[in-house]
Amino acid sequence: MDRVQWQRVGEALKRMMLSDRSRELMIFGIFLLVSTGFWYIQTLDETYELEVQFPLKLKNVPKGVIITSDLPSSLRVVLRDKGTTLVRYYRFNAPPTLFVDFSQRHNDALTGSDEISLSEAQKMVSHYLQPSTSIVSIHADSLEYYYNRGLKRRLPVCIAGTVKTARQYYLTEVVCRPDCVTVWAPQQVLDTMTAAYTEPLDISGLAHHETRTLALASVRGAKFEPSAVQFVANVDLYTEKTLEVPIIGINFPADRDLRTFPAKVSLTFKVGTKMYKQIKEKDFVLAVTYEDLLSNPGNGRFRPHLRSIPDGVSQVRFTPEEVEYLIEQVEEGEE
Repeated sequence: MDRVQWQRVGEALKRMMLSDRSRELMIFGIFLLVSTGFWYIQTLDETYELEVQFPLKLKNVPKGVIITSDLPSSLRVVLRDKGTTLVRYYRFNAPPTLFVDFSQRHNDALTGSDEISLSEAQKMVSHYLQPSTSIVSIHADSLEYYYNRGLKRRLPVCIAGTVKTARQYYLTEVVCRPDCVTVWAPQQVLDTMTAAYTEPLDISGLAHHETRTLALASVRGAKFEPSAVQFVANVDLYTEKTLEVPIIGINFPADRDLRTFPAKVSLTFKVGTKMYKQIKEKDFVLAVTYEDLLSNPGNGRFRPHLRSIPDGVSQVRFTPEEVEYLIEQVEEGEE
């Protein structure tokens, strides 16, 4: 736009602002602002209630003292006053931090606890309030804290909950890292603790490696280090494998020998894919004792028993389930 065009636009705006309609709109806007201001002032002059959160902290905790259960991080305080005063608490000033002085409340006891009474809390809050402001109520989960000067114990970690695999899968390993934690607590609390338990865990349909960070379930008056552990679950897929395993005789006299028909039995079993190649015939002991055969009804058949099964193997089946046998006399000098 050139200079002439800008001049034309300016003259048009000037005519519009000086028109009767524009003056009426300006007067209406001024009255609206004034009436809104009066309404706002009148509204704030009423009495209201407002919840304010005051930060809460311990101070002057000596070196070597461990706070095993701390105070809540804040106090929820309901205040009553005129709106003009409450607005200052809500908008213009951050609520001040309320400090509890540890050094003025305790002796040199090894462990202990302390509770801030509601009257003490009310006194701390009142110090920062206007004279016209009244406290309606104070809310906090607990105003108690525990401290410890070195009384501790090592405890094993236990997983609380259930872990279930998907069909055809099985758990090969479930571990916590670390498997033990240090707990600081009063003697009466330590005496009741045998383990540190995780927060409840519920896993179903697991078909892959799983790693999670689990917080330890809190115990009032106790502090765990670390406060969380790593949960690791490894799974494997089941598959079937068949091996031919010989039958051996146990407790046979030197002049007796066992012959079975067949000499070997087919064992079919379930095993994880990771262990499939590791499982061999020698890992199984398929046997029958001389005493069992002597008490056998005499039909010339028996059911062999597995005396040794490797870890990771399950659901073993025999083929055949029974075998025929003969007890042979071994001549002297015969190998």
